[in-house]
Amino acid sequence: MKTFLGYRRANGTVGVRNWVAIISVMDNCNPVTRTIANAVDGTIPVTTLFVRGQYGADLDFAYESLAGLGRNPNIAAVLVVGLEESSTEDVASRIRDTGKPVDTVHLQPHGTIHCIAEGTRKALRLSIAASSLRREACPMSELVVGVECGGSDTTSGLSCNPTIGRMADRLIAEGGTVIISETSEFIGAEHLFAARAADESVRAAFVDAVKKMEHAAIVRGVDMRESQPSPDNKRGGLTTVEEKALGAMAKAGSTALVGVLRYGEAPRRKGLHFMDAPAAAVENLTALAAGGCQLTFFGTGVGNPIGNMVAPTVKVCGNIHTLQTMADNIDFDASGILEQGMKISDLGDRLYDYATDVASGTRLASEVLDVRETAVSRFERSL
Repeated sequence: MKTFLGYRRANGTVGVRNWVAIISVMDNCNPVTRTIANAVDGTIPVTTLFVRGQYGADLDFAYESLAGLGRNPNIAAVLVVGLEESSTEDVASRIRDTGKPVDTVHLQPHGTIHCIAEGTRKALRLSIAASSLRREACPMSELVVGVECGGSDTTSGLSCNPTIGRMADRLIAEGGTVIISETSEFIGAEHLFAARAADESVRAAFVDAVKKMEHAAIVRGVDMRESQPSPDNKRGGLTTVEEKALGAMAKAGSTALVGVLRYGEAPRRKGLHFMDAPAAAVENLTALAAGGCQLTFFGTGVGNPIGNMVAPTVKVCGNIHTLQTMADNIDFDASGILEQGMKISDLGDRLYDYATDVASGTRLASEVLDVRETAVSRFERSL
C-alpha cells in the first residue's frame, strides 16, 4: 500500500504542509496580516476582501469560510488578525475545536504598530512550536484532493483532465477523497454526471445545485453561452458549453458520486464529492481549501498560473505550446498523450505517484514563486 509523509494533527487529520496561518478577519486587517507573515518564517498570509459591512447569512458564510481555511490540515497553528475583539473571536472560536494552537490580535484600540509587534511575537512562538513537528508515514486514504481546471482548450478534455481523473480513481480506490466543483462547468453534461450518483438524494442535490446556478444567471439577464466557454476557452478551440462540460467532467474519473457539499463544506465520508461553488479559479480554490483539501490538481490548456495559499495547487498541462510558453508555472507534463500516443492510464498513474511526492513535501511552482491568492465568495451587498 502506498503511503506519504504527512503531519498528523490532534484531531486525526493529516497535513501535507506545516504552515502557521495568519488570517485576516476582514479586508482592513490585510496590511497587518501581510506584514506579520513577511516578518516570520514558516507563516502564510490568508487575506480576504470585504466582511466589514456584510450581514446575516452572508457574514456567517464569510466567517465560516475563513475558519475552514484555518481548520485545513495543512495548517499547524493559526493567528487570527481582526479589527476588534468580538469578530476576531468569532473566527478563532470556529478553529479551536481542531485542537491546534489558535491565538488572536486586533487593531483596536492601539493601532497597527502595536498590533504588528504583538502579532509578530505571537507568530514567532507559534512558528517555532510548529517546527518541532515531524512527518510520519500515512496511508493515501488520509488525502482529500480537489480537482479543478482553468484556461481550458481542445487539449484539456483529451489529456490533462482525464489524467487527473485517472489519479482520482486511484486515490479513491485506496480509500481517499476527491472533490470536484465549478457548478457552471457541468452545464450540458449534468445529466451524465447525475447518473453517477450513489443514490437518489445525491442525484437530486447535484441537479438542484446546477439548476439554481442556471436560474440565478437567467434572473440577472446573463446568457451562459456568452461566458461558457470563456474567451480564452474559445481561443483554445472550445466551441460549445457542452464540449467544455464533457472535458471538465473528465477530472472526476469514473467512480460513483457519494456526496454534494456546500461552498467550503468538509466531506463526511470517503469517495467522490461535488462542491457547489463558483468556477472562477481563485474563489473555487479557496472553497476547496476551506473544505479541507490538502492538495488540488488543476488542469489547464492555454494556461492559468494561480495557486491557493493553503492547499498546494498542482498545475497539469497537456498542451505542448503552453508547456513551452508557461513552463515556469506548470508542474506536470501530460502532453505525451497527444504528442507521443501515451496511454491516459499510464500518465494518470505517474500523476498519482507525483501526488505522493507532493504530499510528502515536494514543492510546486506556485509555492516557490508565491503565485497564490485567496478570495472568499460573497452573495449580498455590504451595508
